[in-house]
Amino acid sequence: MIIKSYNNLNDELVNAIKELEVVCKKQDNLKGDIFLDNALNFNKEINNLFMANEGERLVSIIYLFLPTKAEAEVSAYTHPDYRQKGYFKELLNKAKEEISKYDISDFLFVCESESKDGKLTLKAIEAKYDFTEYLLRYNKKSDKVAADSDITLEKCKLKHLDAIIDTSMNAFGESYEDAKNYATNTIDSKDRDLYLVNYEDKIIGMCCLNYSEEDVFLFGFAIKKEYQGRKLGKSALKKIINLVVDEKNKNLRLEVDSNNLVAFNLYKKSGFEIINAFEYYRKK
Repeated sequence: MIIKSYNNLNDELVNAIKELEVVCKKQDNLKGDIFLDNALNFNKEINNLFMANEGERLVSIIYLFLPTKAEAEVSAYTHPDYRQKGYFKELLNKAKEEISKYDISDFLFVCESESKDGKLTLKAIEAKYDFTEYLLRYNKKSDKVAADSDITLEKCKLKHLDAIIDTSMNAFGESYEDAKNYATNTIDSKDRDLYLVNYEDKIIGMCCLNYSEEDVFLFGFAIKKEYQGRKLGKSALKKIINLVVDEKNKNLRLEVDSNNLVAFNLYKKSGFEIINAFEYYRKK
């Protein structure tokens, strides 16, 4: 077994991971794709990719998503021919050594709901179920509802940094450091646009759009606490739908925590449908 760790991705690494992913998805009848993007990690020096090879063959990987110091979100694949042979355990030990250097104590494992082997592995390491996230996609055949004309979206630039930080801290309860890291990393990303939501010339919320060839992924969407309960979130969401689906002719996707019933109901009423579910398990 040869184990290597990385803090940066290149085409060769991504292609090798994707090849392993295809095999594992076919074996386990999975639908989701691994999220490979270091852009939002709070510290670019942390090794967040751990790979185990037998000769030239990649047989197991662990990838960490680290937007804040709160936890390390874990995605993992092991080739069906090499399971129950200690590869995942060895990689997990390496990952644990790495995050301990940065005072990160919790692993948060992502497991597609249909992954039987994944759940057995998490049970074996005594990871505890935490919550489920639903992957939703906007149904383009949904009834179109006009958005409030007083709601506007403003694409963010570096000059908006303080406003983004303030909005993020208000809406998500983040620390100043985490909010600043999120804002600067997102603005610097070539695949993302960060927007402020304005209402009557006041900043009331924010959202981020992540682009791929066919889809746009919505995340970080929130309305400031003092403006919640006034249907402004619904109107802002309609503005986002209009921008992505009507103007850009893209599919719009997002994930929502099963515990966040207010957001979940908002998305369903706005024309989004469940296409997959991911369970999250925590281990300290």
